[in-house]
Amino acid sequence: MKHILLFDTAIGSDNIGDEIIMDYCTNQLSELFNNDLLFCDRVPTHLEIGKTAYQLNKRALYSFVCGTNILKTSVLYKKLWKLDFSAALNLRNICLMGVGWNNYTRFGSDIYTKWIYRSILSRNLLHSVRDHFTEEKLRNIGIKNVINTSCPTMWRLTPEHCKSIPKVKSKEVVTALTHYNKDLEKDKLMLNILHENYSKIYLWLQQPQDYEYFLSLQMPFKVEFIKPLLSEYDALLSSHQIDFVGSRLHGGIRALNFKKRALIIGIDNRATEINRDTNLPMILRSNIENIDKWINGEQKVEIYLPVENILKWKKQFEF
Repeated sequence: MKHILLFDTAIGSDNIGDEIIMDYCTNQLSELFNNDLLFCDRVPTHLEIGKTAYQLNKRALYSFVCGTNILKTSVLYKKLWKLDFSAALNLRNICLMGVGWNNYTRFGSDIYTKWIYRSILSRNLLHSVRDHFTEEKLRNIGIKNVINTSCPTMWRLTPEHCKSIPKVKSKEVVTALTHYNKDLEKDKLMLNILHENYSKIYLWLQQPQDYEYFLSLQMPFKVEFIKPLLSEYDALLSSHQIDFVGSRLHGGIRALNFKKRALIIGIDNRATEINRDTNLPMILRSNIENIDKWINGEQKVEIYLPVENILKWKKQFEF
C-alpha cells in the first residue's frame, strides 16, 4: 500500500475554481499511479496545519501541493497556504504540481519566506509550476529543481482535443465576474457586448460574492444564474451549445475541456502568464471593447502545451 498526501486547495475554500483544479490534479495523479495500490490522504491548505498533517506527511511516499496560485513573496501576510514556523520545522519533501505565484510584485521574497519554502519543498523531486513567471520566482530564491508544465487543468487540451472546439460563435454564452477584482466600467461594457451578440446570457457564480457584484452593476437586462456548484456548471456545459466569455480563469479552462469556445478576460497575472506560455485564449480587460471581434470572428484554438516538461515531471514517479 502506497500513501500519498494531497495538500488540498479546495477544502475550506469558497472558490469553486479550487474544486476545478483539484478535480484535474486528482485525475492526473490517479492515472499516474494507476498500477499501484494507493491510499490518498488530504489536508487543507486554507486551514491551519497541525500534527495530523505532519504525521501524514511523514508517512506519505509523496506529498503534493495541487495547482492553485498559492505561492507568495511573503507568507507573513494574507496567507493562501497556512504555513508557519511549526510547519517549516515539521513538513518535508513536498512536491509542487502546477502551482502559481499569487501576483505580480517588484519585490523579492523575504528571508523568512525563503527559509520556509526551502525547508518544506523537496530538493530531489522536480517541482511543476504553471507558468514561466512562477518558475523564475522560485529559481530566484534558490529552488532550481523546477520546470514549467502549465496548469494541470490544461494537460488534456491536446491538439486533437482543440480541433473539436467550435471556431464560430454559439447562440448562447456563459460569463463570469470576479468580485475581488472589480472594474465596474469594463465589466458593464463586457456584459453589454455579450447582450448585443448572444440570445441568452448565463452567469456562472464561481464564488457567492459574484452574485452581489453583478447586482451592483444594475444591468438593464436579465441573465440566468448558474448555482455556485461545479456540478451545475458542468451540466450547463454538457447540455448546451455555448461560448464562455468571462474573467474566471478556471471557469474558462473548464469550458475548453468540455470542448466549448472560450475567451478568458485577463484581470491579473494568472491568465496573462499562462496565455504568454501556452496561447490560452485571453484578452486583457483593459481591451474589453475588442471582444466583439473575437465573438464574431472565426477562432481556431491552438494550445501549446510544454509536453516534454509534463512527461518529465510525471516520469520521476515511475518505478
